[in-house]
Amino acid sequence: MEQSTNILAQSLADRFTTMMRLLRQTLGAPDYARFDLSLKWAIWHRISRLSHRFHALALNPRRPRKPSAKPAPAPEPESSPAGAKKSEIPAQKGWLLQTFPGHHIPYVRGHLIRFLEDPDLSLLHAENPRIGRALRPLCHMLAIPLPDYLKLARKPRPPAPKPAQKPARRREKPEPSFYDYMLQKYPAPARPTLPGHIDAPTARAKINFER
Repeated sequence: MEQSTNILAQSLADRFTTMMRLLRQTLGAPDYARFDLSLKWAIWHRISRLSHRFHALALNPRRPRKPSAKPAPAPEPESSPAGAKKSEIPAQKGWLLQTFPGHHIPYVRGHLIRFLEDPDLSLLHAENPRIGRALRPLCHMLAIPLPDYLKLARKPRPPAPKPAQKPARRREKPEPSFYDYMLQKYPAPARPTLPGHIDAPTARAKINFER
């Protein structure tokens, strides 16, 4: 059974491979001869991986895998040239333009921007969204704004946990002064009030009903 070849995918894959080859060749420009060779090897390896990934996914879209009971084997470490370390590659946006100034890399960047604006690429991405894994890292390293079809939906943030309510503090009664303490311990005796005193209770009038 012959496998049908997608002419559109083949054309886009060839264009992308040509641009990535040109981008790798810029690393060997005389203007960049003073840069560390191990850093250029690491970048060369990164660009090659993205180029191979786009070419493979564009021509052979992967089918969704069925869940298997066996755990997936651990991925093998990727082979890289001697001296190429991933830690040497910067991580900020547009790091390739900042690391290698000049007109060589911006020239390839312009071709890549026009490539991303091609409506055929958006149609290919709609059929096989996995190719975005090769395009988004390039947009990051070259400071290219992501097209709408390459933007990933943001995951909703989990609600922030409410702070635990602190138990209400019981108001402590102020300690009584020494004077109040002595009055409570030794209350003053009730003094007898003499008749006619201003604080004395009024005497009841006696009425003689014998008259």
